[in-house]
Amino acid sequence: MDFFGRQQAAKQASSRLLGYFVFAVLIIFIGVNALLYLVAVVTTHETGQGTWLWHDWSQQALLGTLWLVAGGSLLEWFLLREGGTAVAKMLNAQAIDFASQDAVQRQFINVCEEMAIASGVPVPSLYVLPQESTINAFVAGYNTQDSVLVVTQGALTHLTRDELQAVIGHEFSHILNGDMRLNTYMLSVLAGMLAVGQMGEFLMRSPTGDHPKHKSITPFWPLGCGLWLVGYIGLVLGRLIKAAISRERENLADAASVQFTRNPDALAGALYKIGQYDSYLNSWHAEQMSHMCFGESVSFSQWFATHPPLNIRIQTIAPTFLTRIKYQKTKTSTVTPASASIPKPQNSSILAFSGEMTQAPQAVTPFQITPNDHIEFSFDAPMTTMVGELQWADLQSAQYLYRSLSIDISRALQSTLGAKAVLFALIAQEQGCSDLTQFFASQHVLAQRVSQLQRALACSDNRLALPIVELAIPRLLALTPQERQFFIMELRRLAWLNQQLSVFEFALLNLIEQALNKPKIVFREQTLQQLALPCAQWVVTLLQYGAHQPSQYASIYQQLLSPVFLLSMPTMPAPQQATLLTLDKTLKLFNTLNLEGKKQLINLTATTIQSDGVLHRSEYELLRVLAALLNCPMPFIDGVIKK
Repeated sequence: MDFFGRQQAAKQASSRLLGYFVFAVLIIFIGVNALLYLVAVVTTHETGQGTWLWHDWSQQALLGTLWLVAGGSLLEWFLLREGGTAVAKMLNAQAIDFASQDAVQRQFINVCEEMAIASGVPVPSLYVLPQESTINAFVAGYNTQDSVLVVTQGALTHLTRDELQAVIGHEFSHILNGDMRLNTYMLSVLAGMLAVGQMGEFLMRSPTGDHPKHKSITPFWPLGCGLWLVGYIGLVLGRLIKAAISRERENLADAASVQFTRNPDALAGALYKIGQYDSYLNSWHAEQMSHMCFGESVSFSQWFATHPPLNIRIQTIAPTFLTRIKYQKTKTSTVTPASASIPKPQNSSILAFSGEMTQAPQAVTPFQITPNDHIEFSFDAPMTTMVGELQWADLQSAQYLYRSLSIDISRALQSTLGAKAVLFALIAQEQGCSDLTQFFASQHVLAQRVSQLQRALACSDNRLALPIVELAIPRLLALTPQERQFFIMELRRLAWLNQQLSVFEFALLNLIEQALNKPKIVFREQTLQQLALPCAQWVVTLLQYGAHQPSQYASIYQQLLSPVFLLSMPTMPAPQQATLLTLDKTLKLFNTLNLEGKKQLINLTATTIQSDGVLHRSEYELLRVLAALLNCPMPFIDGVIKK
């Protein structure tokens, strides 16, 4: 299934969640109605008019139930408005400093950054649960801009690098499959379903009077007890809903992780170690978070389990793994089950991510960018098949590029100030500015830092430019909103220092702005046909940065857009109406496209790029900006790698 198919499946799962929610509210209403009817009979000896299901107080019961359930959901949504960061704080997770020199944390950072470069997903904010010795992990957030990746200390301590990479691949697949947003929304929905029981518990514990002996006595105790029992129904339904939605998504994530790493034994090894060290979380929110985690966060019966059993998961991804484990245990009794008893991967071509690489097949990508301005290329499949499809070759290339970073750049990217200096240096390098003392005025230290980094960039592979931008983004998230806006303004001022804007500068500015500015909520999605004029401007912009002659624009434009718009094809804009200056507004409109519209636009972009058989660097940079704006992760397309 392609990226857009998985996103559509996630939307369908969201619709199912809404349907389950409505059904659960109906059941809770029936329970509340029956309870109030019983109270009326006991206290007044009157049954009222009609049946117990629809008596005199039925309307009030319905409104009260709706207000309570909706209020619980809205309150949870408000508490989680910051997205993944709020979820991490809820569990008292500790943010990982990207400058950390702790060995296991550095390994975690490196694995996540390699995975992000390969997949085209921004590096999530990284957190650890320092008090949790068990093995678990989860991602949370409404979008890639506010996403977090949280692991337990036990996962960092007990897992090898291969196993950790497999777990991270599992979590990245949740991002690519649209599960992250679904799971975060589910927290709010389930909170509403539990609100009735929580209200009952509050009434049961509400004291009355001032005498110490009366602290546990309340006239609302019977009503509270009844509401608590009704709320238990909500708890059961909530667990069933989580189990129904979560298990199928977990199976998909396991399969995706194996596809990413091409190392089923690594994921199987991580799951096997969960059987030894557990995955349960010591937190009040463990049950609430159960559907988000890599392994079960609490002990559930089979009906309520949010994950398939460990042995089933292992058997599915590595059928012979457990058999080999048993054989090794019978062969020797001196090996420990946590380390040597876990079999080595049978595929010798798998990268040994412990620091050295074994022999591996040459990475193959649909098309490649060389250090030159352009190359000839061809597509065997639509570009949409690349979106959200992380492959082992992508990881291989990302690892090579990541390790190609100079020491100066790597160290600079470990801090917020250093990341800012790197981005200034990228723009200065693009412009050929050697002296920025005047630009930075009194900030002489920053000017020197930027000049130093410029020299490092001059000696680096120019394919690293966009990955460096993406690696810098997580460090900038530590800035306050005011600091973010000032920094963006300074970047723009430097980019316009030579009175013109290159495509790379345009791409850098847009990627930074998209990452640092809170995305606007889209209430009304549009089709590509409704955005015909912006689409036309986009195509003409791509034609101008390709190898086409202006005399060819009209015929190519007609050929490209006629299958998309049929009889309603827009008039081709003049080239001066489709420039980088006008592209800013055009791109922002594309954010309102529905899934089918995004797919059509990506296909149209690919067709436009390949129409002359040459991939220009400027075309690739514009493609990256578009993919980031549409939240369509585009795996990094690298050049010919010489190992």
